[in-house]
Amino acid sequence: MNAVPEAVEFHLPFDASVLMSLLAVLIIGVFSWLSARQMLQIPRGAQNVMEWILETVYHFADEMVGPQARQFYPLFAMLFVFILISNLMGLIPGLFSGTSRLSTTVGLALIVFFSTHYFGIKEQGLWKYVKHWFGPVPVWLKPFMLVIELISELARPLSLSFRLFGNILAKEILLAVLALLVIIFLPSGNTIQELLSLVPILLRPLIILLGILVSIIQAFVFTILAMVYIGGAVRSHEGH
Repeated sequence: MNAVPEAVEFHLPFDASVLMSLLAVLIIGVFSWLSARQMLQIPRGAQNVMEWILETVYHFADEMVGPQARQFYPLFAMLFVFILISNLMGLIPGLFSGTSRLSTTVGLALIVFFSTHYFGIKEQGLWKYVKHWFGPVPVWLKPFMLVIELISELARPLSLSFRLFGNILAKEILLAVLALLVIIFLPSGNTIQELLSLVPILLRPLIILLGILVSIIQAFVFTILAMVYIGGAVRSHEGH
């Protein structure tokens, strides 16, 4: 008797969140191409949307960072657009938000963390940048001030990553629960349970609207905090 061949398992060479992030990058690339392929004096369509997004990000950057903001435009635009697209992808059936995975949000937070200190040192020099961590306090208090500043700096990537991760994951879980309730109640054959299945069906459009709002707000919050951190690093000698 011939042996039955074992089932072949297929494993991705990387985490699924990486696949969602690559898909988000692909979507951004396609949308960027559509918005720039035929530039019009009076923008419309994809060009109009892209220009509105970039102008909004640049406006906030000018407010938060000041005259030096222009050199950080690409970083802030990348953060906002990538996070926004990643957040919204979770509203599409069959996909999930890459930002609902802690590995993705930690990676984004580390980009902000290292960028903050890189640009701070680049603008002010190493000694002047480090010196402001000691603060305008008496000499005997400076070591304590340094410890407090270091804890504060290390807490920033933690708060950035967990805030984005928690809010987007909550949105994903809520949508999944609503879908599960429909699957459980609808084919039950019980009239009462079938009627109960209408509740998650009716709630789903409202939750999707809430998900869109949360996705936009969280992208703005993450990007604005990045602007605040980088702006504070490059302008700390001015007392910011």
